[in-house]
Amino acid sequence: MRKILLLLLFPFLSCVEDYNGAVVTGERLFVVAETPVFESPLDLAADPSILKSGDTLFLYYSAEGGIGVAYSLNDGETWNMPDNNAASDYLALARQPDNWDNTLETVEVLWVNGTYQMYYTGYREGESDNEHVENYEIGLAESSDGFNFVRHPQSVDEAILKRNRSDDNALDRHAMTSPGIVFADGVYHMIYAGWNVANDWTGPNAGIRILGATSTDGVEWNKVAEPIILPAEVTYSPDINEASLLKADDGTWYIPFSTDRSIGIARSSTFAGAYEVYPRAIVSPNSNWASEVTAPDAIITDGKMRIWYHGVKEPEFWPWVIGYSEADYPLEWN
Repeated sequence: MRKILLLLLFPFLSCVEDYNGAVVTGERLFVVAETPVFESPLDLAADPSILKSGDTLFLYYSAEGGIGVAYSLNDGETWNMPDNNAASDYLALARQPDNWDNTLETVEVLWVNGTYQMYYTGYREGESDNEHVENYEIGLAESSDGFNFVRHPQSVDEAILKRNRSDDNALDRHAMTSPGIVFADGVYHMIYAGWNVANDWTGPNAGIRILGATSTDGVEWNKVAEPIILPAEVTYSPDINEASLLKADDGTWYIPFSTDRSIGIARSSTFAGAYEVYPRAIVSPNSNWASEVTAPDAIITDGKMRIWYHGVKEPEFWPWVIGYSEADYPLEWN
């Protein structure tokens, strides 16, 4: 059985001590696994992307050398490597040593019309044009089996979705990370974290925001003019960054997102918003294995919203492992 520690729900705002000693304010919407649910044999498993395809649950993650993949046939209770090699990650997509994406991170995989499509962020390590963030942009790879991906022809030599380098004040001038994509009604809907770090974070548009883009073919994209979520909309944290996107069968759009150290969630009746941000964190750091929790990805299945995320412990900041939380769906949003 997955080791879940049920946390008490409080109908009013209060400060209580979590099971691990961390202070939690307000009621708990999600229950949280007490220990990590996946660890890489090389101790680096970050930025999880979850995809349920038939009876198979795929887990994609940032790994040493590229994007790793594991799979489960028992709903995430245990995870397997496609080659049955427990000593190493299985890379679904390896980095390109001499190209624009010689480092890969923050991945999202979806299944559309018989093809697995992987959207990932890549950059040329050590060639950032600023001191705060690498020059992340978004690429695309495809697969017929969900385990072995090949770059789309338009993503071999350059990203398919690029930063706006024409304007130092553009909201995604310096980086684009954490693509989250939903294919609905014949349209690809993407969110991503757009970074502007102009003038050492003091420029007029400096900050990280959740931005959007749409596409009819998954390759050519049009950016949404206005931000999807602004940092100021998250009242319990000064930050918002890595996020994912899902659409429930009832038509509600959800964005689980990272803050400076915790995980929150927002919802809307439309992709472009406006989004209502849940007023409290749904997953908080703990003193056991995750001083920071970030990069959530979610699915809704069997009456549950299920969220995977990664955590790392200070002061070593190693290893990077994947945690889990869940809530009954529909959510008791209040």
